Amino acid sequence: MDPEEARTEYLDLFNKIQALAPGDWTKVTPDKAGWVCDRPLGTEGTQVSFDTSRSPLSREEMDVLHDKVKALFEATGFNLRQEIDDGPNFARHTVVLGPDKFSMGFGTGKYGITLSGNTRCFADPEGKFR
Repeated sequence: MDPEEARTEYLDLFNKIQALAPGDWTKVTPDKAGWVCDRPLGTEGTQVSFDTSRSPLSREEMDVLHDKVKALFEATGFNLRQEIDDGPNFARHTVVLGPDKFSMGFGTGKYGITLSGNTRCFADPEGKFR
């Protein structure tokens, strides 16, 4: 996968999730530099992260939102994990892990909503994206 394919794959899912909870999300900086990651056969690649957050919704709205996010994550065919904390902050996390170190996590709680993760580790022999 080349850098643009990795970026597009990640941001397509990222944007779909943001659209499920319209509102005042923090600005995403998609052109920031990535970092070194390990590729097969001992080679190095680059991985780019994207992060955003917004104010919380009601607990009921966030529970419905997690169900929708879970459905989108399941559609990727990647590994899915959910964690729920029934404590006073009602934190809940839904995470998807894919090939080549792809990851995306969606978290909600009393103080806000977060969406973050990393693109696949892609070949970057010239260090152009770090």
